[in-house]
Amino acid sequence: MTVGVRRMVVAHLTERGMGPAKIADELGVSKETVRRDLHKQPPPASLTAGTVVADDVLALRLDEPLRAALVVLRSTMQTPDTAEHNRAAARAAIRATADTVLEAHRGVKP
Repeated sequence: MTVGVRRMVVAHLTERGMGPAKIADELGVSKETVRRDLHKQPPPASLTAGTVVADDVLALRLDEPLRAALVVLRSTMQTPDTAEHNRAAARAAIRATADTVLEAHRGVKP
């Protein structure tokens, strides 16, 4: 996990009410690292290269591994390779992943 991703996860878990000690335990870092992450600015653009976030829009370059993952996701939905169906598959995967992570942090098995 990159520093930028860790900072985003720390911020998200904090917003969900998780304390620094629990976050540190879950992420395998020290409580001091979590505290520093909470006080740092968002990661520099170099840490999120290829991703553009503006006005609640997230754009990702479809490299070959990501395109292959979308093929798998769309195949479960039996949808064609279109921008609209790729967005729907990506949104569904993000929501499902977030739900799984939150359930795991609450001690509930998915």
